[in-house]
Amino acid sequence: MMRAHLLLLAERRARLAVRANAERESIAALVARTDSTARWVTGALAGGRRLRDELRRQPLLIAAGVALLAVLRPRRVLGWALKGWSLWRGVRGLLRWWHIVSATIGTPASR
Repeated sequence: MMRAHLLLLAERRARLAVRANAERESIAALVARTDSTARWVTGALAGGRRLRDELRRQPLLIAAGVALLAVLRPRRVLGWALKGWSLWRGVRGLLRWWHIVSATIGTPASR
């Protein structure tokens, strides 16, 4: 009786080991597919940081780029400026709203 139970446990352990190996392989395949994307995103973010740092060291590059765009495409630059202004105002309004809401949520209601 005990031997039969031990044999059942050994068979179950073998099946679980095979299943675990299959799951490990499928996870490895999934991770391998996402690794290339993660490397690309990491490289793009690093490049963006390097560009940002370089532009902070060379603010005249930004001014020259904006001036060039203003000369070549004045309507487009004006449109971007208006969109940027609207976005800035929207973010400021959301931040103002967030500070008000977070201050009221933190205080208990008066009775």
